[in-house]
Amino acid sequence: MRRPWIMKQEWNDLLFIHWPVKVSDLRPHVPDCFEIDTYDGWAWIAIVPFRMANIQLRGLPVVPGFNQLLELNVRTYVRYNGEPGVYFYTLDANHITGVSIARYVFGLNYVTARMSLRQNDDTYHSLSRRTHIGMPPAHFHARYRPLSPVLRTQPGSLMYWLTERYALWINRGKRIYKGPIFHQNWQLQKAEVEMPVNGLTDFLPSYVFDQKPVVYFSKSLHTSIFPFERYL
Repeated sequence: MRRPWIMKQEWNDLLFIHWPVKVSDLRPHVPDCFEIDTYDGWAWIAIVPFRMANIQLRGLPVVPGFNQLLELNVRTYVRYNGEPGVYFYTLDANHITGVSIARYVFGLNYVTARMSLRQNDDTYHSLSRRTHIGMPPAHFHARYRPLSPVLRTQPGSLMYWLTERYALWINRGKRIYKGPIFHQNWQLQKAEVEMPVNGLTDFLPSYVFDQKPVVYFSKSLHTSIFPFERYL
C-alpha cells in the first residue's frame, strides 16, 4: 500500500511549450540509467512556466509567505524499468527557502531566479532571470494566451502522452529515485506563445527551436506528492 501523501500543491496559469527533438541530440543530456521515452520516434523537450500556490506539508498548517512561488522548469520524458515519467533539467523558482529544501531533501535541480508572472486581459507575461550562485545566467521571457475551450485528452494522443505523467525520476550518484505524483486529468486548452528570450535550452541544437512548438494552457490543477521511492 502506498504511503500517505507528503505535500499538496496547486499549479495555476501553467503553459506547456513542447518541441520534438532527435533522440541522438537529447541522449548526451540524459543520464544513461534512463531510457529516453519517445512518441512516433521523437523525444520531446518542454519549458513549463506556472504559479504554484497552496503548498502544504502533511500535518503542518499553511504558512503565509511559504505557500506560493513561481516556477519555470525544463523537462523531458524518460522510462526506468519500463515505467514512464518526467526528467527535469532545471527548475527555476523565486523562493530561496523552497529552492534550498527541494535541492537538499529531494535532490531536484532547483535554482533561484528573479521571476514575475502577470496577466493582462487574456494574455500572460512570464519573465525570469536566473540568479543562482554557480549556475550560468539564463533569461526567459514569454507571452502566452489560451485559444480554445477545454479539450478532452484521449489516451494514445500526443496531448495525453506529453502531459499525463504521474512520476518524476531522479538519479543521485548511483541511486535512482521515483517521485510519485497524483492528480486528476489535465484540463487543457490550445494556446499560443511568443518567446522573445529563451536562454534555458542552449544545450540543444538551434533547429529544435526553429520549429513551431506544441502549446497547451491549464488554468489550475491540484496535485498530491508522495514519498520518494528508492530503486537502487
